[in-house]
Amino acid sequence: MFEKKKTYNKIYLTVAVVIFNAVVSYAQSRALKEFESKFDKLEYTTRLAELRKLYTKEFSIKDQALYEHLSGKTQYLRNSGVGAVEHFVKARALYLQSNDLDKAMELSITIAEQKRFSDYKYKDYKSLLDEAIAYAIKNNKPKLLSSAYLEVGSNLMDSLPLEAIRVFQVGKRIAKKNKFYIDETIYDRRIGITYRVNLKDFKMARYYLGLSLEKCKKYNFEGGIAYVYINYAGIYRQEGKPEKAIPLYEKTFTLKFENYRILFNANIYQFLSETYREMKNYEKALESLDKKKKYESEISDQEENKIIRDINTKYETREKELENQELKLKDEKNQLIIYSFIGVFLLFSAGAYFRISHINKKKKIAEQERLIQSQKLENVLKDQELKEIDKILEGQEKERLKIANDLHDNLGSILATLKLNFQNLYSQKDNNENGQELFDKTNELIEEAYQKVRGIAHAKNAGVIGSEGLVPAVQNIAKKMAIPGKLKVQVVPFGMTKRFENAMEVNLFRMIQEILTNAIKHAEASEITVSLTQDEDSINIIIEDNGKGFNAKNIAKKEGMGLNNITKKVEQLNGTFNIDSFEGKGTTILIDIPL
Repeated sequence: MFEKKKTYNKIYLTVAVVIFNAVVSYAQSRALKEFESKFDKLEYTTRLAELRKLYTKEFSIKDQALYEHLSGKTQYLRNSGVGAVEHFVKARALYLQSNDLDKAMELSITIAEQKRFSDYKYKDYKSLLDEAIAYAIKNNKPKLLSSAYLEVGSNLMDSLPLEAIRVFQVGKRIAKKNKFYIDETIYDRRIGITYRVNLKDFKMARYYLGLSLEKCKKYNFEGGIAYVYINYAGIYRQEGKPEKAIPLYEKTFTLKFENYRILFNANIYQFLSETYREMKNYEKALESLDKKKKYESEISDQEENKIIRDINTKYETREKELENQELKLKDEKNQLIIYSFIGVFLLFSAGAYFRISHINKKKKIAEQERLIQSQKLENVLKDQELKEIDKILEGQEKERLKIANDLHDNLGSILATLKLNFQNLYSQKDNNENGQELFDKTNELIEEAYQKVRGIAHAKNAGVIGSEGLVPAVQNIAKKMAIPGKLKVQVVPFGMTKRFENAMEVNLFRMIQEILTNAIKHAEASEITVSLTQDEDSINIIIEDNGKGFNAKNIAKKEGMGLNNITKKVEQLNGTFNIDSFEGKGTTILIDIPL
């Protein structure tokens, strides 16, 4: 009896300990989650203090992973790359152990980014990015995919700048499609930096930096605004205009953002010092250099190394304790796990059956909707074509009436008077007194008749494009092609202040119209952007869509105004025509015509 009671007491004590540990673990996990929610609003020293208070030996593997993640992020935002990587590597291993693959892949990208800023070579950590991209594509994780492409492109900027731009364009389309606004501004900025630093194409650099600046201001992304100003200043310095760079650098100090601020300010003063030196203002250059050193002294490497060593020690201790605890509880949990597994399996099987049935129904409905939408688009294009034909016929009829009226009212009366003058001239051919006057009058009438005919010919030569101009004509057709909720066609003119020759405007309009029609009919796009940029010596047209894309090498040669004909027309105008398209990734078409 005594032994039996003793056994019961042991069981009760064990259960009580398990329950107590579970309650403590839950409370600690909750505190860690609350700290994560307010992390971005805290200062560096406060983050460190909170992390020290939160650390415990009772963390679960998942909470331990989050703790290491936040520790790394704290060092990362303090500009301590080495310390951050150590924490991120540990956190990634723990996330993989707890099967939290989303977080593990996010850290793969972050680790690659930090190694890019150190002595590592791209080939040493490329596998991390390849793994993240494969996971994101397989599991439909667009945010993860956008971040991965951003990092891949950044690694290619120096060695393969054109390939980097291609990767950035692919990632930008993903960000734009999924409304990742901050990613979109960064993509535009990185493309601009590649054109500025690696390709020395300042025109394209300004174009993409301008896109980034406009979006940063729209979404109040002041950190992004600061980096755009830095690159604008860099362009001025490369162009030999350092005095224009100074106000842009100083402007960054007025912008409000916390992350990396100490290192950022130090770098700005370094740029200012270099710029003043280029201007031969050595006093200002030295003053800026002193300010840079002041900011650098605020970063205490010794303090950070001590913190990292403390956390590493706690991490190793925690690993050993977790192993012991898992061995003790393993036997007690096995039976519960078996029953739980059976129940979960049955629930999962039933859920999978209903899920598959639901997915099949949704696929059928989606296919029907796609066919209906395709028919609607065909009808819209046919209606648009008929309207254009009606407009042309109506314009031709009006032109005929105008010419007839001009001939009857103006030229007819002049010719009648001219005929009468010749009759008078003939009847008075022997009268020298009035002969000269009649000759002069007749000559004036002939000149007037010639000018009337010339005016009618000029009026006949001006068409719809000639009267409206290229931008209004493109905006008009974009408005007619757009379908609310289904198809958005946006026209973005930049610097389009001058008119071109009528023949040039007609050619450009027909090219744009054909490309838009292809995007709607064949690419199944839901969003199309037409960018028109006019410089002093050229006009640049960029047409982007989010459709299904195609292999640009396999363009079929068809009659009419197809892509092959557009290419030939651009070549006749001494321009360039480029297609950037991959199946499933949308299409970007770039046309550059010299003026």
